[in-house]
Amino acid sequence: MKKRNNLRVKDIGEIGLIKRIEKLLSCTDPDVKIGIGDDAAVVRPDKQLLQVMTTDTLVENIHFNQYTHTPFEIGYKSIVVNVSDIAAMAAIPRFALISIGISPDMLLDRVEDFYKGARKAAIEYGLHIIGGDTTRSPVFVVNVCLIGQVEPEVLRCRNEAEVGDKIAVTGKLGGSATGLHLLSEIAQTKKMAYADELKEAHIKPTARIKEARIAAKEGANAMEDISDGLASEIQHICERSEVGAEINAALIPIAPGVREVARLMDKDAEDLFLYGGEDFELIFTAPQECIERIKKDIEEQLGTEVTIIGEIVGADKGISLVLLDGKRGNLSKYGFEHF
Repeated sequence: MKKRNNLRVKDIGEIGLIKRIEKLLSCTDPDVKIGIGDDAAVVRPDKQLLQVMTTDTLVENIHFNQYTHTPFEIGYKSIVVNVSDIAAMAAIPRFALISIGISPDMLLDRVEDFYKGARKAAIEYGLHIIGGDTTRSPVFVVNVCLIGQVEPEVLRCRNEAEVGDKIAVTGKLGGSATGLHLLSEIAQTKKMAYADELKEAHIKPTARIKEARIAAKEGANAMEDISDGLASEIQHICERSEVGAEINAALIPIAPGVREVARLMDKDAEDLFLYGGEDFELIFTAPQECIERIKKDIEEQLGTEVTIIGEIVGADKGISLVLLDGKRGNLSKYGFEHF
């Protein structure tokens, strides 16, 4: 095991820090003409592909804290949450810029661990980190800008749902929000089934790049990643597509352990899997004649579960949730919001 040191960021200064980051994130992709070390990164655009760009910010004590995430885990997750946005467009991630705000007293080992986590995620998803920025901040702040590419005919957006489309999701929901509760000090003293898996769902999410590509190529219409909660993403698709939706609560795939944790911690399980957020699964719509083929191909090729949970209806019918007793309720509550 590498011996840790007590060097702090202020001991080597900004230039010294940038040089160490550059060494950690060296890039050999031939499409990168200029990487870390200049005023801006330069990549060679592909005229046959659309460039897809996204950015996301993580702030200490809002998205994470020293008790719930290690620097390595923060670095890893900061990349994955952006890759998930790229996946929602059926695009392939290519290049990332990472900007951080840190205290001069932050241990250098912690900064390097953050970049090692980001590098691991970048390797797993086949992208390159080619630059960024560093600045002083009273709390740890991370901003990632990610660029992806997609063929024009494969690109998918949230405004293309059509009446009659089936609504499907990948994986299981509620695990991340439940895992966050389990990471609290009080929850750690409770013995609950699936606790480790639920914590992992929050700390180390998975972006569904390959699943999105299959869905888009096999006929999916609208698509989005589930970052702010299932209810919120359904709202987004319906608003942008000018349609309504009917969701069957009994069909929603819920992560194992969610209901037990909700019961033991006196929380509403529905809040966790409908509104909790950060599952980073896909929700997409597709015509009846395509949905079963998409489900079959994703499950057989990737082993990722796909569940049909509802149908797109006319805008005049609104957005409804068919409850377990057959009654209907309005699905009007949004997921996580910052303001």
